[in-house]
Amino acid sequence: MDFNLSDDQVALRDAVQRSAANSDQGLPSILDSSSAKSFANQIARSVTGKAALPLGGFGYSTRYPMERRMRDAWGGGMAGGAIDIQKVNIASAIIGWRLDQRR
Repeated sequence: MDFNLSDDQVALRDAVQRSAANSDQGLPSILDSSSAKSFANQIARSVTGKAALPLGGFGYSTRYPMERRMRDAWGGGMAGGAIDIQKVNIASAIIGWRLDQRR
């Protein structure tokens, strides 16, 4: 049952499932896991940002659950490597060699 998933939600579900399915040989590939994580974080930030708009200042108040959802969406993008680091991992996997991130 898809419950009318949007195109982004279907793409995200497929990316996560591909990453999990390819992990049966050990850890998932850097390309699959970084792509899924980056895409999930971008969607979470977009959704929570759009959801907070109609709430005005209440969307940012700690008295309401929207603030927590927005904080979790932005914080999740930093845990395990920021979106920019995930993009470097994706590029490294595509071109076939590791990029030095320490310079």
